Amino acid sequence: MQLSLALARSPLESVRDALLCEFGAQRPVTRMDPISQLVKSSISGRTQDAVSWDAFLRLRAAFKNWDDLADAPVAAVARIIEDVTFPADKARYLTTALRMIRDKVGWLSLSHLKGLTVDQARWELQALPGVGVKVAACVLNFSDLAMRALVVDSHVDRVAKRIGLVGAGDTTHTYHTLMGLAPDAWTADDLFELHWLMKRGLGQMLCPHEGPKCGACPVKAMCAKVGVGHSADVLEWRARG
Repeated sequence: MQLSLALARSPLESVRDALLCEFGAQRPVTRMDPISQLVKSSISGRTQDAVSWDAFLRLRAAFKNWDDLADAPVAAVARIIEDVTFPADKARYLTTALRMIRDKVGWLSLSHLKGLTVDQARWELQALPGVGVKVAACVLNFSDLAMRALVVDSHVDRVAKRIGLVGAGDTTHTYHTLMGLAPDAWTADDLFELHWLMKRGLGQMLCPHEGPKCGACPVKAMCAKVGVGHSADVLEWRARG
């Protein structure tokens, strides 16, 4: 008897393909060095992208190099990034993390992470103050290390749970679950693209925290709508009635 051995398709592939059709390719154009990416990502938590980018550019203009930032007084750094959330905490964590890297490596560099597995590199980064799974994945994937790590921010976490790709849990749980669903053939660029498709395309444009636009969603046929009370479409219909 001849058996058909069709390969099982990951639900994450179906979500990715639907989002690609709707929003188009989201491939990286440029990548920063890992230390610069660490600086940028460390000040970005719970802060709008435009605000954190402006703060990052002010840091880059204020210091000749990142060694000078590592040695700068925390209060001075906090003033430069004062419009991000928790600037004093982020300034303290960041300067301490940079000095810890310099003390361990001998100079301020993370290029050695390229020789480690993704999990080994992630754990080394997460041992730094202020670095969780999201910041670690940003450094590994967004920088020129270009390693296979999916950046799970609040938008990616929310839509992954709403669709039903992952169950209840924190962003670390979501990271491990989605990485388990990602095909082995997917590259760092594929995971970079998935992040931006789920964050910007779906999470920010169509599926925000309140009032998701379910009628316009390209993944509505496969979405479990976990935790969704009333979509924007339903609210608009009720308002007209």
